[in-house]
Amino acid sequence: MAVMERIDELDCWRDFADVLEAGISRVLLYGPSGTGKTYAALHHNVGNAPAERLVCTEDLTSGEITGTWMPVGEHRWEWREGPGVRAWRGAGGRGGRLVVDEVDRASGDALSTLLAMTDSPESARWRNPETCEWVRPGPHFSVVMTSNVDDLNDIPISLLDRFPVRIRIDRPHLAAVASLSSDLRGSALAGSLGPAARRISLRSFYAFDELRRQCGAARAAHLVFGDEVATSVLDALTIAALS
Repeated sequence: MAVMERIDELDCWRDFADVLEAGISRVLLYGPSGTGKTYAALHHNVGNAPAERLVCTEDLTSGEITGTWMPVGEHRWEWREGPGVRAWRGAGGRGGRLVVDEVDRASGDALSTLLAMTDSPESARWRNPETCEWVRPGPHFSVVMTSNVDDLNDIPISLLDRFPVRIRIDRPHLAAVASLSSDLRGSALAGSLGPAARRISLRSFYAFDELRRQCGAARAAHLVFGDEVATSVLDALTIAALS
């Protein structure tokens, strides 16, 4: 299968919507942090079942993906399935969405399990250690992985091979921006303010929007953005108010 890697030909979010609508079940979103990659992965075209989410770290274990034994009483343990297997099952066994964030940070132990969980439907299977049941991904199972890297060489080639569609996200998601107050949306969509056009995360705009209600715009801008960018934020708000 040819790799579809579209960066500037069309809006990146339209690309994401198009590939999901086409039934592509393995998509990698990568690029600057704070642009709404996780938000879109959790909410766009997920069906009736809530998406399951994993955040990769150097300490992530395979048990945190597939499941682990948990104490449920004195001298009694019960197997609890992890988000990977729950996403395989989805609603009514038909499969759901698994969102894997910061995939480039996955440990070796976790990486081997992620390779198994994201394998092709014909090859993927996992055995429940309590019931010995063989579990396979449902027909509607999908995976969206995210990464803040700009260079795909930072992601293991064995994992990239499972994700033939890789979309660089270079602008904030409109739905994520829409939750901000109207006077902040233009700046948030621009994504950069201040000296050297410093990129500003959507999370910073969310924090500023909330904080200014308590202590005013000037103080909130100083606390969230620092002195260098605060002036640019306040200037943008003034322009928005005049408009």
